[in-house]
This record gives sequence, structure tokens and C-alpha cells, in this order.
Amino acid sequence: MALLDLVTLPARLTVAAARTTLALGELVDPNGPIRRENGYADRAMLLIGEGGLIERLATVLADPRGPMHLVNTVTAVLDTNRPLGRALAPGGTVDRLLAPDGPVYRMLEPGGTLDQLAQADGPLDRLLEAGGALDSVTREGGVLDRLLEEGGLVDRLLSEDGFVDKLVAEGGTLDQLVALGATLERIQPGLAEMIALIPELHESVDTLNRSVGPLGELANRIPGSRRRPALEA
Repeated sequence: MALLDLVTLPARLTVAAARTTLALGELVDPNGPIRRENGYADRAMLLIGEGGLIERLATVLADPRGPMHLVNTVTAVLDTNRPLGRALAPGGTVDRLLAPDGPVYRMLEPGGTLDQLAQADGPLDRLLEAGGALDSVTREGGVLDRLLEEGGLVDRLLSEDGFVDKLVAEGGTLDQLVALGATLERIQPGLAEMIALIPELHESVDTLNRSVGPLGELANRIPGSRRRPALEA
């Protein structure tokens, strides 16, 4: 049997090669699965061809203002050394807020802050009732109308030579505050020295008082040092 296989081996190799050639021919035929319209070749070019998916993806990733920039920004913001990162970290602010005994739980629990606000005749009812605080603000002629009316508070604040103009004008209140800050910075060393000298000054005054007291008693003991009574007329 082995001898027969050996004898027929060239023939079998020839048949296999022919079949492989025919199969390859069918694959690369213009109407075959590779070269036909929307065939495997066209689909592959959509990935690796010019303007294909891989090229567009590389362009997007290389864009300094593209999605990677957003990813890097979010990563930097969520870093545990940043405030937001510390807040979102395990055991951080968000965890403490959402803990079973945290502020959010206490606010939402039965009888909690939210229930107290929304209960009948509660703060929310009083705020929204006719004639309530919100009504007095938004009604015609109310606080909001008086703020926005011609010549009202907002008009006076934003008018020419008004409060805002005086605040931001050259040499105005804001500039004066900035200048005052610079002046305070200049005199701060002197103030620090004066503050440092106050304990020594207080000690010197105490020493002077202790010295003046005995001198006064000694002066009172010297004959003729006291004032003589005035002669009667």
C-alpha cells in the first residue's frame, strides 16, 4: 500500500496544484469574491487604503485638539492631586455625601430636610403662595420690577458715572484699593517691627513706673516740698 502511495504521489501533487491554481483563479477573477465590487479587496481598502479607517483614526489621534486632548484633560482633572479627583476618590467628598448616614441620605430620608420643605404649609408652600415671597418679587410693581425699572437700582448701577463706572474707572475705587494694597505691602515691614517692639515698650513702661513711685514718696518726705496753705486774707 505504501508503494502504491509513493507511485501515485506525483499525480496527486499535480492534481492538488491544479485545484489550488483553479481556486486562486476563481478568487482573483474580476467577478470573484476578492476583486468584485464590494468584495474582500474593497473592504480591506476601506480599512488600510488611502483615506481609510486606520488613516482617519491616526489623523484624529494626532490632532492636538482632538479626542485625545479631551481624554488627557479629563484624566488630568480626575487626578487624585486635583480637587475634583480628591472629591471623586474612594472615601472622598462624594462618598461622604452619598454615605448611608451622609447629608444626602439625611436630606432625603422620611421627615428629612426635603420632607420638611415640601410639607403642607411648609417653607415651599409659603414661598409659592399668593402674596408670598416669590409673588412679591415677581408681581407687577414688585421687587424685580423696581430693580429693572428706568432709574431703578440696576439702571443707577450701570448708568454713566454710576457705581460700576466709578468702581472700574481709571483712578476709581478699584484702582484705589489696588494702590492701598501696594501701600500696605510697603508699610508691612514697619508694622511688623512695631509689633515686635510693643512687648519691649510695655516692659520699659513698667520699669519706669516702678522707678517713679519711690521717687515720688521720697519727694514728699523732703521738708518744704509740700505746698504751703494759702494765707487767709
